[in-house]
Amino acid sequence: MSFIRKIKRNGRVYLAEVENYRDGGKVKQRHLKYLGLSPESNKDSFQLYSKDVTVDSVKVHGPIIVLESLARELGLFEILGDIAHPILTLTFAHCMNYRSVSETEKWYKSTDLASVFGCDEIKEDHLYDAISRLSKYDFSYLEKSIFEKLTGIFGQDDSGVIYDGTNTYLTGSRSELAKMGKCKEGVKGRKLIQIGLGITKTLGLPIFHQVHAGNIHDTKMFNEAILRFSDIGTKNGLAVFDRGIASENCISKLDAMGWKCLAGLPMHKGVKSAISNLDFDNLKNFRNLVLQGDTKLFVKSIPFKIGQTSGKLMILQNFLKKQRQTMDRMVAIEEAKQHIGTKPDLISDEIKKCFTASGKVNRHAVQRIEKLDGLSFIFTNAKLSQKEAVQHYFAKDLIERCFRLSKSTLSLNPIRMQLDENIKSHIMICYLGLTLLTTVRLRLENKGIFRDPGEVLRSLDSIFKVYMTGEDSKTKSKMPFFKVNTLSNHQSAIIKIISPKIEM
Repeated sequence: MSFIRKIKRNGRVYLAEVENYRDGGKVKQRHLKYLGLSPESNKDSFQLYSKDVTVDSVKVHGPIIVLESLARELGLFEILGDIAHPILTLTFAHCMNYRSVSETEKWYKSTDLASVFGCDEIKEDHLYDAISRLSKYDFSYLEKSIFEKLTGIFGQDDSGVIYDGTNTYLTGSRSELAKMGKCKEGVKGRKLIQIGLGITKTLGLPIFHQVHAGNIHDTKMFNEAILRFSDIGTKNGLAVFDRGIASENCISKLDAMGWKCLAGLPMHKGVKSAISNLDFDNLKNFRNLVLQGDTKLFVKSIPFKIGQTSGKLMILQNFLKKQRQTMDRMVAIEEAKQHIGTKPDLISDEIKKCFTASGKVNRHAVQRIEKLDGLSFIFTNAKLSQKEAVQHYFAKDLIERCFRLSKSTLSLNPIRMQLDENIKSHIMICYLGLTLLTTVRLRLENKGIFRDPGEVLRSLDSIFKVYMTGEDSKTKSKMPFFKVNTLSNHQSAIIKIISPKIEM
């Protein structure tokens, strides 16, 4: 069990969290966490007390008050009602250092949440009860209420929407949602749950999320998402989505609603036919060059039709990627020569296409494949220049960042719940965490700070509230008091940016 140790150095007293352990029969001490300068070293911090001061506890304070302030600003306490404290405890834990529900009870005690919520402790069964009750809530209402708060803070984002889907895997076996499907991470044999996410195009404000069985295709989820987008009031918007989602049905629905689309397309027969006579040598032309961050693309547009929707097919060639793919294939072909007749199982299906039935390299087949190296395709029926289309399409990196946050910082991947109702609540809690982290991100970006919001919150971990007991110098009675350790200039600036209402 850990405890607080005072360390005297150069006439000052510092605090550290330590624990004892045995090593070869000897009791040693392991340093767990540095807590900073003790308030005892600052006489002005407790002038009413004598020197007889004891440290009772040290609680993580910095990120807790920031998250609590943001939760109140987004109206989460009112929206969640009487389950706000346990659900927000889990939400804050997801934003910081979440492990599991069973460990959250212990984590709660290490933070200043007891003081913030006015609740001494939260038991594991209380957390599970709140998770179960959350599953009965109308998630659409929760999402709409939060979205209205976000637009009230950051302004209406009418630029359009971005949609994408991902999946996460399950460690349990009792879920009916968990089905075998195509894992986005390329891992075979996992039972998956599909998750869809819609955000605004420019600011990346979360609009809604979806949860489906792991064998449901992305296009089916997107058909449902189209109806959800219509609820946010954006008219004649631009929907940006990836090639795994694009379908004739989805694009036709958007067109009928007055929405424009900007969609990645896979290399299907229609695309291959459209580019069959394209002169790729003329593609590498200065007027076709589009710079997207560090990536250099050559872009050409040709008329294209998907179903009844007319628009433009944009052919994007990443020349450096083309060179790399061509070289990697040449090396793979050379290595495959020694196995083609004896150990064909060691050769990938793609490389096998480069050989004839007699085991010789098929030069014509190699040239046909090389022609498509470094290519990607975008379809749009919006009035966008090539540069605008590329910029808007790659703005979908916002949603990739949301998924990365959800799977890393917010612990969406893997899911350790067993029951479907608890799984849906767990994903909703991750969504609540995403809204908080999005608020942190946007406020930082407004000040020109482009950092991972989870990392920024962790930089506040060293802000502690130290609870102490001291003897009143006049009455000689024991009196409890507390002191927040000194903040660095960086921490003070970060808190002022994220939660300007907080006074430290």
